[in-house]
Amino acid sequence: MKKLEKFINYICGRFNNENQLKEEKAITGGVRTPVAKHIVGICNDKIKNLPEDFNGYFTIDETYYNHGEHETALHHLFLYTLNKDNDVVLTSYELPTDVDYNDFINANDKLVIDYSKLELSKKFTPITFEEKDGYFLAESESNFSSEVIFTAIEKVCDGKMYVTEIFRKNGVIISGSEDPIVYDKIK
Repeated sequence: MKKLEKFINYICGRFNNENQLKEEKAITGGVRTPVAKHIVGICNDKIKNLPEDFNGYFTIDETYYNHGEHETALHHLFLYTLNKDNDVVLTSYELPTDVDYNDFINANDKLVIDYSKLELSKKFTPITFEEKDGYFLAESESNFSSEVIFTAIEKVCDGKMYVTEIFRKNGVIISGSEDPIVYDKIK
């Protein structure tokens, strides 16, 4: 379990990509990467009916992208566990239907989720993080439809995350970039 706790310590907190944006501006004179904030918090205490012997961490994952005047907010419910090989596995769950999307945030102290009503995401393929020399690395592809494939590549270190998320439709990138967003932990 120590590996899982180490990983959770790495990913929980507030992150942004301000340093990446400063570097881009200094090198190219402009910015092509969106302004991004990432907030991750353990939410097991917000989940009722968890089994007593439950060995995992549910998190609320909030990501906010701003590119120009357009802002996108993405909220997810993830579960992190260890598999038989002692690697960290991220499993995605559907957001509870009885909670407004904008209320599904870490700061919502009134949020209550019923474990018995949780449903696995039908679109998202679980991601396995392997620990390497001081960091965790994962790559995954999920078929969101017969034409749309979502690729995720994540490298998680102490104080930093590199996140590449790409949506391809018929092989053409329609959202995201092959270059990662580089998040620094700020809190």
